[in-house]
Amino acid sequence: MKLANYTWAVLRFPLQLLSFWLLFFAGFRLWFILWFHQEWPARERFAVWKSFWHALPLDLSMAGYFLIIPVLVWFAGLALPLSYQAYAEKLITVFNAMLIGLMVLVFGSNIFVYEEWHTLLNNRALAYLSTPWVLFDSMSVLLKIASALMSLVLIWSTWRLYRRMTGTGLYGSDLSRWSYSVLPVLSGAIFLAIRGGLGVMPINESAVYFSPHLFCNHAATNTAWTLFHSLVETRSTENHYRFMDDALAWEKVEKLFSAARAGQQSASGILNPSSSGKINVVFIVMESMTAQVMEELGGEPGVCPNLSRLMREGVLFENIYGSGYRTDQGLISILAGYPAQPDQSIVLLSDKAQKLPSIPKVLSGAGYATAFFYGGELTFANIGQWLTAERFEKIYSEKDFTASEKTQRWGVDDKIMLQRAIAETGRLPEPFFATLMTLSLHPPYDVPYQSRWSGREETERCLNAAAFADYAIGTYFQEAAQQAWYSNTLFLLVADHGSSNPGRLGLDNPKARHIPLILFGQPIAEAWKGRRVKAVGNHHDIPATILPLLGYPGEEFEWSRDLLRQNPEGTDPGFAYYTNESGLGWVIADAKAFYSFGNGRWEDWEGNMDQERYLEARAYLQTFYNDFLKK
Repeated sequence: MKLANYTWAVLRFPLQLLSFWLLFFAGFRLWFILWFHQEWPARERFAVWKSFWHALPLDLSMAGYFLIIPVLVWFAGLALPLSYQAYAEKLITVFNAMLIGLMVLVFGSNIFVYEEWHTLLNNRALAYLSTPWVLFDSMSVLLKIASALMSLVLIWSTWRLYRRMTGTGLYGSDLSRWSYSVLPVLSGAIFLAIRGGLGVMPINESAVYFSPHLFCNHAATNTAWTLFHSLVETRSTENHYRFMDDALAWEKVEKLFSAARAGQQSASGILNPSSSGKINVVFIVMESMTAQVMEELGGEPGVCPNLSRLMREGVLFENIYGSGYRTDQGLISILAGYPAQPDQSIVLLSDKAQKLPSIPKVLSGAGYATAFFYGGELTFANIGQWLTAERFEKIYSEKDFTASEKTQRWGVDDKIMLQRAIAETGRLPEPFFATLMTLSLHPPYDVPYQSRWSGREETERCLNAAAFADYAIGTYFQEAAQQAWYSNTLFLLVADHGSSNPGRLGLDNPKARHIPLILFGQPIAEAWKGRRVKAVGNHHDIPATILPLLGYPGEEFEWSRDLLRQNPEGTDPGFAYYTNESGLGWVIADAKAFYSFGNGRWEDWEGNMDQERYLEARAYLQTFYNDFLKK
């Protein structure tokens, strides 16, 4: 038997099954698109059809999951005598029949869920199905009958398609145990399909988001993949951080926020009165750039001279803390003013995350052009999906750079990315809001740069990467200063989160969570340049701080405080919260402490908090988590 014919005989069933599922997904996608034709973007009516191409990564991933059991059973059947292979074939048939019935119900239900809530079928929608009689009671008898008949017709027709595509005889007499030689290669191909390739991060919904129009992205998203992903990512709907009665906790949090505002007035005169019209805003979100590498904040001297210059010539907030320790948590905090959760990440729960207000939403609604720049993969933690929903009109990531520009394991180094951002920002109409997110200060710290920190130990490599990130930022400002838009642009620089490096500190240590926050730019009044704001706060306080400066209210950001309402001399220094899976950190002007969930004990890192402060901290988490669960 010729090798080509034998290879086809071995791979025929897996390839036929793969083709069936891809056709299944495409068929339901067509139904979805046609059913919701009124949702097609008005300006780009045909953009929605691109979803069939962009959907392939998730479709292949989901199909890979569906192939695992049938393919393994099929190969196991090769070891059986010919007379017993029929049992393996019957097992495959029963499994696929059940899966087809389930998937028809899942994809069909997605149509009804989207009709009602304009969200894809997810774990939250399934919660409503726990009481199906409520759903049925809301349907007319005719609709009940029509829905049942349609489901039966779809299941029957899909089953007929499956039988036609795969045939009835899955084994041939020309196969032998030598077919097992193909199994490792086939298993590797299925694994890569499930994972989404060889990239740093496994696949998620961000991989298929291609359009500024949300409906187009929803059309490209595989319903089954999204449903199963939401079930895996969602842990509990119960607040495990209840320390007191909810009413008492709410009272303490209200008092906490009121105390921060009492007797204070919003700072004035920060921006030049000569600044005409709306000013541009650029956020530079710096990967892991903690106070540990900032001399002005008590860190290693000489690492970041360019950032030191920006601190001297701008406004430095000295006591800012990252509530989370991952980029997905930090980005939500900075742009949406929402603190990090100890055990979940709201950006992974798109139905919750999209309900949050955000700076790009506010500024886009006010006529700002918006853009986001990052040198890595935005499939990380589903960030790409959330950014699209937040009205970033242009989103640049690793895929927008050439292969030669990807100089680090995580993607494009900071210098190349920031230089690209300058060029693309110049093409935006003013006023614009741009967010630039760096990545070079991330393990394994493989930056194309050599500073005086040349050792091979992790601490040295971290400091060298920090020096490179600072160099890239310095180069960015040198180039930006030559642009026409520079004089009318306010810059905000902040770290995305804390980090244990370079000091190898535990993430319960407040020094690992202390981060810089800098305002810089020509629109800042001379009297404010070089000022240091002593208020204690978080980077989720940024929206309520920055939006009033631009003339927009920040009250809708309920967990964000205006740090410039605090007295710069420190008479009312505020508070900061940080967390991880292990516990809760709390910072005030003269004390820092961490509460362990495991043993219920507080550890005082600096100073000594009284019992009332301990209660306030736990009340904050309890009330905040209640809010998170209700989103």
